[in-house]
Amino acid sequence: MFGWNSIKSAIKASPDDIPGAAEGMIITGQSGFIAGTQVASNAGWRAVEKLSVGDKVLTFDHGMQSVVDIQREVMTPPENAMNRSQNPILVPMGAMNNRKEMWLMPDQGMLIESESALDAMGDPFAVVPARSLKGLRGIRTAPAREKLSITTLAFASDEVVYVECGMLVHCPRPRNILTDPKIKGAALYDVLGLRAARFLVECLIDDDNGSALICDPDEIAGVRVQRERTARPAPLMA
Repeated sequence: MFGWNSIKSAIKASPDDIPGAAEGMIITGQSGFIAGTQVASNAGWRAVEKLSVGDKVLTFDHGMQSVVDIQREVMTPPENAMNRSQNPILVPMGAMNNRKEMWLMPDQGMLIESESALDAMGDPFAVVPARSLKGLRGIRTAPAREKLSITTLAFASDEVVYVECGMLVHCPRPRNILTDPKIKGAALYDVLGLRAARFLVECLIDDDNGSALICDPDEIAGVRVQRERTARPAPLMA
């Protein structure tokens, strides 16, 4: 993927676990969390690499949901990486109230809230690829300094989960490439193409609006039941 050498393996909760519902399925598209990313769970904030199948994670639409599949990858940049599109996305410390640098995979879906999205699509929420965020509060492409350990979480349906700085990250459900037809509108979230995503992000850049990507971490702990999208916690940043 992205010209990187990858080593992928499906991870079970433990060697003794009975195979889960996602057995024989794959997580499509390029998504995943860099090791060390904190995810909101029923046990508080946990490093994504510490999660196991069956653990509950806080989702944007459906409260606590069980992880049904986990994939791990070790990704190594090629020796001569000339294509910048292969590089991960760096969120500088403090850009989104993050206490340390945060790395995102280039096509990781990120949920944003935007009046421009409401005007264009009738829904204020849109999922954009992380690469489209370049230029917003110093977010940029940067070469990885070392091998990256990637964890991809999946749930019974498409979900959006909360990560350490209150950013909202899209996790597509696992799909069986042999039996799952690609039906338009079947997914809860559709990731916008780069051109449409850049239009929305450029509106955020013009307004210096980082709040479109984050919510107040103090309010995340209070979200425990299913709710409508319109009930999203108030943004932390003005």
